[in-house]
Amino acid sequence: MPRTAQAYISTVTDPWINLAFEEWLFRRPSHAASPHTVYLWRNNPCVVIGRNQNPFKECNLPWLRANRVPVIRRRSGGGTVVHALGNTNYTCFMPRESFNRDFSANIVARALHQLDIPAHVNARHDIVVDNRKVSGSAFKVVHEKAYAHGTMLISSDLESLGTQLKSPRKGALVGKGVESFPSKVTRLIDHSYTVTHTDFCRAVAEEFGIVYNKEAGLKNHMTELGMADFNSNPKMQEYYDEIKTFEWKWGQTPTFTHAIEKEFRWGHLKSILTISEGVIVEVASEVASSSNLVFPFEGKFLPDAISTFLVGTRYDDGAVSTWDTLNDVNRWEMGMQNAGDVYEWLQSAIWSGIDSVESQP
Repeated sequence: MPRTAQAYISTVTDPWINLAFEEWLFRRPSHAASPHTVYLWRNNPCVVIGRNQNPFKECNLPWLRANRVPVIRRRSGGGTVVHALGNTNYTCFMPRESFNRDFSANIVARALHQLDIPAHVNARHDIVVDNRKVSGSAFKVVHEKAYAHGTMLISSDLESLGTQLKSPRKGALVGKGVESFPSKVTRLIDHSYTVTHTDFCRAVAEEFGIVYNKEAGLKNHMTELGMADFNSNPKMQEYYDEIKTFEWKWGQTPTFTHAIEKEFRWGHLKSILTISEGVIVEVASEVASSSNLVFPFEGKFLPDAISTFLVGTRYDDGAVSTWDTLNDVNRWEMGMQNAGDVYEWLQSAIWSGIDSVESQP
């Protein structure tokens, strides 16, 4: 019987490259690919947000930047996930007409049964064990193709996972981006002391082959994807570059507002920033002086000075150039003298640190 399903496994742990592999598998011409393909991969530490999410609401950016953990926006919808070598990602590609939100998840759940882990799919399309989530799912459908993918928690650090997803700004941000749905989670290692990344990959490939090839053995025929494949295919470099641009990573964020306020020795200041396509486009400020104090500056001009200083600046993208703009005290003092405390507060309120993580394929 000819083998119709295919299985690929990445030997690379660079998240941008693995997402480029995923996009390449998805975009391959139909005549050059099996209609049913499973791709298995895992990444170095990173936080991956859904296409329509707000990273400033979903992530603890100060912690991530201090610990050199990158934020990456993927091409599918859904919620935010923490990737690390303690979890494994799977992507199931299929024709659009056979797309079903639960079908791929059920394949993975049955694969866990091979490892003696009693998993099932719940009403939210999550894979659960003992009613705790071990994997969520996200989807992409374009023209005649579709895929479903998820992240399986195998031996993940759950405490770190919670820290990375706790945004210090969440309550101050208002917008229309898709928000993640918090769930109680568990790990495969809590239900099987011996399960590994390799065990999981082989089990998923095997179950995938049983479903689509009607025979066992696909786990012994997985095709490896490595750096040689990436370097030999210009399309993969294109897909890699695409998700590292400012326009994709930050500019894709739905428009939102950030309300900041502080009580100073001279009075109260509140500013509402509007951010669109990753750039501060408007700032509305209100100043109220304390009854027995006077401003150390021309208070009535402060809202205009704040607006002039911030509008047109990229919002907390972690770039050195953006920090240089925010750190230019001379530019601030062109619009407002004797208000250094306001200047320092603005910096701290909208800046999470420099993003020093770079991936070099």
